[in-house]
Amino acid sequence: MLEIEKLTVEVGAFRLREVSLTVARGECHAVLGPSGAGKSTLLKAILGVLRPHGGRLRIAGEDAADVPIERRGLGYVPQNLGLFPHLTVRDNLAYSARARGLPPNEFQPVLDELVAATGIGTLLDRYPAELSGGERQRVGLVRALAGRPRALLLDEPFASLNESLRRELWWLLHELQRERELTVLLVTHDLAEAYVLAERVTVLFDGQVVQQGEKAEVYGRPAAPGVAEFFGVETLQPGRIVGVRDGLAVVQVGTAELTAVAASGCANEVLVSIRGEEVVLDRGGGPTSARNVLPARVVTVRPGSPLVCVELDAGFPLVALVTRAACEELDLRPGVEVTARVKAPSVHLIPRGGVVGDTGIAARPSPPD
Repeated sequence: MLEIEKLTVEVGAFRLREVSLTVARGECHAVLGPSGAGKSTLLKAILGVLRPHGGRLRIAGEDAADVPIERRGLGYVPQNLGLFPHLTVRDNLAYSARARGLPPNEFQPVLDELVAATGIGTLLDRYPAELSGGERQRVGLVRALAGRPRALLLDEPFASLNESLRRELWWLLHELQRERELTVLLVTHDLAEAYVLAERVTVLFDGQVVQQGEKAEVYGRPAAPGVAEFFGVETLQPGRIVGVRDGLAVVQVGTAELTAVAASGCANEVLVSIRGEEVVLDRGGGPTSARNVLPARVVTVRPGSPLVCVELDAGFPLVALVTRAACEELDLRPGVEVTARVKAPSVHLIPRGGVVGDTGIAARPSPPD
């Protein structure tokens, strides 16, 4: 449905460099990245607000290079929603459909269904200033969908909301996307939002794609140190591969040795990436399927929601995320000796000095997004 091939856009000193991604019909694809990575610049180029300096853009198989904004058939929800303050909700909703030249008998049934699905029927005669933040978000979403767009572009539309309301709207969008087979390109810096809504993700740093693929693969196996840091991997430690056998690598990390799944072509010097939820703690020595069984000492215990963060000394700094119930049952507190168990596939090896290096993102001019 939406095909982007080596798209290059220049905005002042910033350059979006040869970005490629595909969003299939009925799919939600998330573009992730820190502030200034070029996420909003990418959306503006797809919309037609910015003209690309290179590459190709196809919408529903058609080259969109010279297609004006109003004829691209795209719905758009910007960060500020862009509702007209002088129009009622009813008139705001009808605007996008009329702007595309749809007669009332075509867009009104769709609009009525969307109003019912989002529960905004009582708001139709109010003005945007009279709405709460969540109500405005629902109106902005319905307005973008009223014109029956071929694809929906979302630019961090829920960023200003509190967590509970944000999650409520995630599920609303998820249901609309599933029921109506919406094609959605979501720009966000919220990792949880992308994981809930998207099937595939593209990670954008400094105007270029650094990783792309199925969300579970990208989240679980970051391709570079900076990506792991952005995803909030709790344990990221330097290591050295000291042996490889039967597809498994033995890695020296601090004073400990870990077993990991060997990556093809990986150099000896690596960064070891372990997510906190993959570390299982216990106070006994029972049977286990984990290849890595590490004696450890609790250094600190930091309450969190919903999981407690337990920092350990396992011969190297190791972080485990456990439930509050498990924390109480194991009596986890500084100085307590525990056993940390980590399966080999949960120990991910990242080449040192990858696409985004050990120190993170290089300083470059930022786009106006």
